[in-house]
Amino acid sequence: MALSITSSKDEAVDHMAREQWLVRQDVGMTSHHPHERAAAALRADITAGTFAPGEALPGQRELADRYSVAQNTMGQALRLLEAEGLVEMAPRRRTRILRPFPHLEVRLSGDGHLRPVDVDSLGHADLHAGARTVDARAAEALHVPPGTRLFAHRVTLLHAMTPWALQTLLTTAAIDAPDGGDAAAMEPFVASATKQETAHSSRWSARPATTEENRLLRGHGLTVMEVRRVGFIDERPNSYLLTVVRADRMTIVSEGGS
Repeated sequence: MALSITSSKDEAVDHMAREQWLVRQDVGMTSHHPHERAAAALRADITAGTFAPGEALPGQRELADRYSVAQNTMGQALRLLEAEGLVEMAPRRRTRILRPFPHLEVRLSGDGHLRPVDVDSLGHADLHAGARTVDARAAEALHVPPGTRLFAHRVTLLHAMTPWALQTLLTTAAIDAPDGGDAAAMEPFVASATKQETAHSSRWSARPATTEENRLLRGHGLTVMEVRRVGFIDERPNSYLLTVVRADRMTIVSEGGS
């Protein structure tokens, strides 16, 4: 069974240097800000193949004429696309189109976790580990009072050096990794407490990304799939895992899936 989030045609992508990782954004924008409209128009041209990966764009003045905006407005649009990872800007050099982020297939395993099929290009960046925080939804799921300070482990998950998801693991007790350090909330879990779980439940929903999520996932106006998983040990809630997945250029399938 396929869980359709979004998909796009598979593209052959070389292993590129760090500056060539990138995000594709081809969703139309409704913003009234001129630089965002110009960015949307240029983004659409890039994803349509008008400008190819590795190609230098026309000069900023020519682009401004093409998209009917002021030159400084075009500069703002280019900086927006650079923040997304779609283009590279450099002094005294024309802006260059970067390689597209490769299509990613993620498998929903029987234990309710998401695991990319391509395990060779995975990585993560810790945002914080072992911090104490209050989260009303997590507290409710873990059957503790709303103001309870929970232990939080948060990471950005990477594929081919590109962020594809954010994960936050919340527990009522501290979780240590086997080596004595803090456990990371990345797949696969290294914390023995989560491996002991005997059951789980999950809730899925789609929504617009927050400003922080757009920044961490290197996108603009993203749609994300939010997965809230509760793990149980002998019917007692043990962990609460929030996974926020980029919904563009990704397919999620079940473990035995088609």
